[in-house]
Amino acid sequence: MTQADVLRALDARATDQWGLVTTAQAKLDGVQGVQLLRLERSGALESVGHGVYRLAVSPPPEHLRIKVAWLRLDPGTPARDRRTDGPGAGVVSHASACAVHGLGGRPADPVELTVSSRRTTRDGTVVLHRAAMDAEDITVVDGLPVTTVPRTVVDLLEARTDAARTGTFVAEAAARGLVRVDDLAPRVAGFAGAYGLREEASGAELLEFLCEQAGRPLRAGKAGRSAAKDAGPGAASTPGRKRPTIWEVAERAGVSHQTVSRFLKSDSGMKPATRARIERAVAELDYRPNLMARSMRTQRSHRITIVLPELSGFVPIPLLRGASAAAHEAGYMTDVVGLEGGESRRARSVLSLLETRQADGVLSLVPLGDLAGGRGAGQWPVVVLGEYDDKLQSRGRLADGRPAEEILRHLADQGHRRFLHVAGSQDWASARNRRAVYVEAIERLGLESYGVVDGDWSVRSGYEAARDLPADSGVTAVLAANDYVALGVLRGFQDRGVRVPEEMSVFGWDDEEFTRYFSPTISTVHIDKEEVGRQSMLSLLALLRGEPEPKSEVADLFRLVPRGSSGPIDR
Repeated sequence: MTQADVLRALDARATDQWGLVTTAQAKLDGVQGVQLLRLERSGALESVGHGVYRLAVSPPPEHLRIKVAWLRLDPGTPARDRRTDGPGAGVVSHASACAVHGLGGRPADPVELTVSSRRTTRDGTVVLHRAAMDAEDITVVDGLPVTTVPRTVVDLLEARTDAARTGTFVAEAAARGLVRVDDLAPRVAGFAGAYGLREEASGAELLEFLCEQAGRPLRAGKAGRSAAKDAGPGAASTPGRKRPTIWEVAERAGVSHQTVSRFLKSDSGMKPATRARIERAVAELDYRPNLMARSMRTQRSHRITIVLPELSGFVPIPLLRGASAAAHEAGYMTDVVGLEGGESRRARSVLSLLETRQADGVLSLVPLGDLAGGRGAGQWPVVVLGEYDDKLQSRGRLADGRPAEEILRHLADQGHRRFLHVAGSQDWASARNRRAVYVEAIERLGLESYGVVDGDWSVRSGYEAARDLPADSGVTAVLAANDYVALGVLRGFQDRGVRVPEEMSVFGWDDEEFTRYFSPTISTVHIDKEEVGRQSMLSLLALLRGEPEPKSEVADLFRLVPRGSSGPIDR
């Protein structure tokens, strides 16, 4: 395999595995260990654990150590095909589950996983617990199977985890509406004696005790109510002192409490000097927003769920990045979940998330049947993106084929007159649209087309099209259906000794990361999917606030990016 083929295979594996790939998975694609070592030495790969690599073009994922440890449980099976039962199965649990849920502070070493069958590990940074796990005790967070918040509490208590640490996890979970104390209490009552309480103590009493040990009482007691004037630097962490309020922050910073509220919402229009005064006041008072009070007042979890289909070889990372950033700026956490079944079944799962207050709102990338989305969803805060079908195949704006004409015009201006199009799978609306625009634009612009090759989005289809193109075809430019096809076309011409771009120009589509690092760099079409995700999330946030829906048109959704693989013909 060539280095380009190896990188293509690794990228395909890593796309829905947080940019990670295992040695065992690489071997399934015919990639040998020595090739991985060469790529590591060249800087294209980074070793992040025994037998696990990160593609250098992928950003380091959150909770990297946990994801590496989980992949190593069954290194030969892709993440999307992993089960939560049977050999090789495992679920993130205990302190590691706290970290993935974003609760209870930073995780302590080691990584903790629960497996259903007896197995051992030589990795001193990983602890394997053995326990049966019911389906209702498992949720998916960022592609990882993780114990639910209630099950995590039970696991921490069974492991006799420090009371203060467990109490912090419980208090934060309750504050964010991720668990109901009344529902959790019966599950934990049996652990009261292990924590020094009387044996007959109730589960609610145990939870109260744990949270008090953490300095986060579930019900404020009189002992903690000292005067606001006594609050000073570090007051929030001092026993017997009440939590400083937003008004105290405002008084110390010399601004209104509305200005402090704007600061907490990351208002980008605030003057730097004002921001600095508030930051100083927040630090001096050790101020933290009272999420518990806000959750009890609003009955909200402050979480938004983004829905994907259960199984998909494609995950629109830029779109998810834009949506998550918009949610985080508004003070929400995001959970990306895959829901199995058809539209109706997914809709029922979404309603369950909302009814049980596990999420305040849902942004779905796939159809939800009668749960129409947006303001058509009635009382439910749900927005369906509308840009993908059931299999995450592009439709709507993202499937627009009009940039194909822009490519033709651009290349015609550089002297090209005869073209070839290597199409994508005609099962996809985007491929059909690009092909149709290509054919129509060729005639409208008075250009010539050698023909259209039916491809399947793969590097191979591009390579074969370039390999089989007759030397006397007269073609000087190729429009590829996507960047992977363009990569194959480039490689095919290079193997034939055809100089790119001097003798042949090649244009791809999608602006994949690797296009910037191949030689020559690949001309392509950039699609601002990040802004599409951001504006979709803003529509959901407006729905949650009862505000008018913002305009969702993305200016310059498509943009041509000419690079080294295209240029004036040199003949």
